[in-house]
Amino acid sequence: MPLSSRAAAAWVLLLCVCALPLIEIQALSPLKPPKTITASLTSAYGDVTCENQQVVVPTSTAEVAAAVRYYYSMQPASAGGPAATGGTPVKIRVVSRARGFNASDGYRQMGFHERAGFACAKGSQPGTGAVSLLMVNMRKVLSRSGATVRMQAGITLTEILRYATSQNLTVPFGAMPQYGDLTLGGTLATGAHGLGGRSNANMADIVRAITFVDGTGNITRVSRNSNVGRGLVGGLGMLGVITEVTLQLKPGSGKTRSWSPGLRSDANFAQELLQLWEKYSHISVYWRPDLKQYKATVVEGVPLSSPLHPPPVNASLPPTGGLFHPQSESIVSTAGQLIAALHSDKDSTGLFCRAFGSFLFNSESFGWVYGYKQGAGGAITPFTADNGTGFTNDMQTSECDIPGSPPGSGSCFYNPAVWERIWTKEKAAGSSRLTPSISLEEIEFALEATSLPSFIADFKLMAANMKTDVPGGCWPGGMIMLRTGFRTRDHISPQTGSAAERVMWVELGVFRPNVPLNAQQQSLKPRQQKRGAAVQQYFEQLLVCKYKARPHWGKGWSRVFTSTACPIKDLYPASNWATQLSLQQQYDPAKLFETQLLSSVLMGGAANPGGAACTSEMSCYCNADEDCGAAGLCCKAAPAVLPAVKSKLCLPC
Repeated sequence: MPLSSRAAAAWVLLLCVCALPLIEIQALSPLKPPKTITASLTSAYGDVTCENQQVVVPTSTAEVAAAVRYYYSMQPASAGGPAATGGTPVKIRVVSRARGFNASDGYRQMGFHERAGFACAKGSQPGTGAVSLLMVNMRKVLSRSGATVRMQAGITLTEILRYATSQNLTVPFGAMPQYGDLTLGGTLATGAHGLGGRSNANMADIVRAITFVDGTGNITRVSRNSNVGRGLVGGLGMLGVITEVTLQLKPGSGKTRSWSPGLRSDANFAQELLQLWEKYSHISVYWRPDLKQYKATVVEGVPLSSPLHPPPVNASLPPTGGLFHPQSESIVSTAGQLIAALHSDKDSTGLFCRAFGSFLFNSESFGWVYGYKQGAGGAITPFTADNGTGFTNDMQTSECDIPGSPPGSGSCFYNPAVWERIWTKEKAAGSSRLTPSISLEEIEFALEATSLPSFIADFKLMAANMKTDVPGGCWPGGMIMLRTGFRTRDHISPQTGSAAERVMWVELGVFRPNVPLNAQQQSLKPRQQKRGAAVQQYFEQLLVCKYKARPHWGKGWSRVFTSTACPIKDLYPASNWATQLSLQQQYDPAKLFETQLLSSVLMGGAANPGGAACTSEMSCYCNADEDCGAAGLCCKAAPAVLPAVKSKLCLPC
C-alpha cells in the first residue's frame, strides 16, 4: 500500500534528523485474522510445554505486525486495548524452535531452549487466549553493506557463522553463546552471554540496530544503545517482538586457539582463576568441589598465519570448538545407561559418580576442540582435545551436528528422534528394559567477580559437609561451570551494571535420567527425584539470597523466579525497573507480551505451589516431606555449618 503524502513527508523528516535514535515505521497492513495452527509447543529438553497455543508462523516483519495489530484490536479497553465493548484478552509470546514443527525449507526443529516458561503465552486471568509466534521461517539475511549485515531474528547462530564464512566475514570471538542452535532474537531478548571478561561477551555487543514490532502492531527500528534498545536486550520481550537485527562483523578471516593448563587441584582455585583472568579475557572452567579438582580452558585470537591444529585431514573438516560435539547413537545410549545407573544403583552410585566426573574432565571425551584424524586403512575418525587452533567462525560455538551436515541431523542427547531410534534397536534386540533418555538440567547466575573467592569457599564447605543421598557426598552427573563475562547497560539484563564491575557466569549443570515417578503414569512427568537434588536447591538459593546473583532469564527454573523468599525483582536497581516499565507502557499498553510468569517476577514472586514431587520438576522449594518425591528424603534445613538459606532442602531423613 503506498504511503500518503503526509506519511511520506514524516518519513523523510525522520531520516534527515540523524540525532534521533528511533526510526518509526507505521504498520499499514490491513486488519485481518492471521492463519493459525492450534498446538502445544515443547522445549528441547522437554521441560516446558506451552499448552493450547494459537500458533502463527510468520515469514516477515510485516506479517508479525499484521498479527499483533489484529490481536491488539481485540483487547478490551479495561486492559489498555482499543476495543470499546467486549474484546478478548490475549497474551503473545515468541517461540524460536519447537519439537515437531518444520519450517518451509524442511529445517528440523529440536525445540526451544528455555526452562521456566517465559516462552509460553499464558495469562493469569481465565479465558485469556494464548498466541505463539513461531519464528522458524524468519531466518533470512536481508541485506549487507561491507561487514554490516541485516538479518531476520529467527536465524540461528550456526547459520550466522556459516553465512559469515561464505562471505569472507568473521563474527568477533566471544559474542556468541556456546550452543549454536539458539536464535539471534532469542539470545538478545534473554540477554544471553558469550565468553569474554573485557569485551564482546554478549551477542548485543556486535549489534548496531534492532527492528521490533510493538504491542500495538507498529514497526520500530532503534539503535542498539538507545534507551529502547537497552529495554529490548535482556528485556524478555516486554516491549515487543524482535524481528530484524543489524550486526557488525569483521572483514576477512580470523583464527583462534584454545589451550588448557590441565586438570588441577582446587586448593588455590580462587586465586589461580583470578590471576588467569588478569591475563586473559575468554576463560571457561569446569569445577567439581566434591572431587577437589578443576580444569580451565583459555581461548584467544592468534595471527592468521598460525597453522590449523590438529591439521585437517581435508579442507572440509577443519578443527571446530565449543562445548557440544557430534556423538554416535551408541555413545548417547551408553551415556544414558551410565547416568541411569548413577542415579538408580545405590550400592554403586559413589563409584559411578566419580567415574562420570573423570569423564567430564577428560579432554579426549569432553575437550574444547573437535578434530579428525586418519586411522588405519585411511578411515577418518573424530576426536576431541583441549588444545587446538582453528578459524574463529569454527571455534566459538558448536552443536551436535557433523560439520557440513544439515542442521538438526546430529545425535544430540536431547533429540527425541535419536532416542526413538535407540529404543527401536533395543526392542529389536529383545531388551526388556529400555535405556532412559537423559536431560541436562542447567541453572546459571551472573555473579560479581568480587564475590568469587567467597562463593568458592562456600561450595567447598558444602561439598565437605552436606550429606546428600549419594554415598561419599559425590555430586552425581554434573559440574559447576564458570565463564568470564562483561557488564552491559541494559535495563533488566542479568549482567547489567558498571563496566568497572566484572562479572562471572556461574552455572550448575546436572545430567539426569528421565524415569517416571511410578510405572502407572500415562506421561513421563513427574519424574523420579534425581540424586543429590539438594545440591541444586542449595546452589540456587545461596546464589540469589546471599550473593544477590541474577539468574539467566533462559537458564533457570520457575521456582527461582517465583520464590518470595528472595525476589528476583529486588536484585535490580529500582530505577532500572521504572525505566523498563515506562517503556512497556509506551510500547505495549495492553500488556500483550506480559505473561503470568513475567507478572510474578514483577510482583516479587508467587505462592509456592507445593505438592507431591514438585521439587523433582523444579517448580518449588519444599515445604513438606511429600514435596521431595522420593523415599528417604525429608524437607529439612541446611546443615548449621553452612551459610543459611531461607528455604528448606530435600535431604536424607
